[in-house]
Amino acid sequence: MNLIEFWDIKKRYGKRDILQDVSFVIKQGEIFGLIGRSGCGKSTLLKILIGMAESDAGTILFEGQHVNRDIRYLRKNTGFATQDNLLFNELSVKENSFYFGKLYGMKKKDIEENFKKLVCLLGLEDFADTMVSQLSGGMVKRANILVSLIHKPKLLILDEPTTGLDPVLRKILWEYIQEINKTGTTILVTSHLLEEIEENCDRVAVLNKGRIIALASVKEYKSKYKNSSFNEIFEEILK
Repeated sequence: MNLIEFWDIKKRYGKRDILQDVSFVIKQGEIFGLIGRSGCGKSTLLKILIGMAESDAGTILFEGQHVNRDIRYLRKNTGFATQDNLLFNELSVKENSFYFGKLYGMKKKDIEENFKKLVCLLGLEDFADTMVSQLSGGMVKRANILVSLIHKPKLLILDEPTTGLDPVLRKILWEYIQEINKTGTTILVTSHLLEEIEENCDRVAVLNKGRIIALASVKEYKSKYKNSSFNEIFEEILK
């Protein structure tokens, strides 16, 4: 079953085409990777998806409903964790969770219930009352993801989730992301670290100059390109 469908999305800034007839679907329950070089249109597409920008043409369906007609439904069912820390440093992890939960119109009881589950799922149970400013970089990344999940969204968008982390912390964070996915949450992730995409994503789309030029599973890519490394495959696709 498809969770999200993009059909013929177009976006232009001035005389420059940022997105050109972008069409693809994300299946419910999968970890979907979106990759491309800087300036290819990834950020613009994510902004359109979450309602921070409008497309010039095209349609986005979320569970069959037109996002263009009811952006509130999408926002209610989507969590977005950026590569930057969007939490309040002077508040604790729990206080941040309650703040953002209330922004989603959640009841205190529901926030408390979800928080108890998420703080354990993300390994932050001993840091619930710790101010964000006192957390390590890896914990801040996890806290950002926790807050983006507080309203139990069906889709979690991760924009460069491991930026700035060392290899050990990146591996640990991906283990938590995999656990989140196992709970039934669909995940859309962008990353410049292609080895992470290769190891963790079910399917991967390549965006280049505003167009989707390839979409397949990692296994299908490797079969087609004779088991090259994914970095080599990516460069070959761009040629």
